[in-house]
Amino acid sequence: MDTPDLAPFMDVPLEIEVLIEGPRLCVRDLLALKVGSVVETERPAGENVAVLAGNSPLGVGELTASHGFVVVRMLSFRGDE
Repeated sequence: MDTPDLAPFMDVPLEIEVLIEGPRLCVRDLLALKVGSVVETERPAGENVAVLAGNSPLGVGELTASHGFVVVRMLSFRGDE
């Protein structure tokens, strides 16, 4: 099977989401969130998380730390054998 030409799609922006369980927030606290706000989670580094692209499953990532930030390292992509 031929590989499709993806060149026309390479610059299309796509929102990526990571599903991490967090605390329940009351509306007051939710409305107080700003860019850079921190919401603590019980999930420790090393745990696997679901990664979505455009609301569709993309794969599985692992929570880890890099340069003082919590990051997600991709472990597998949907469709990998």
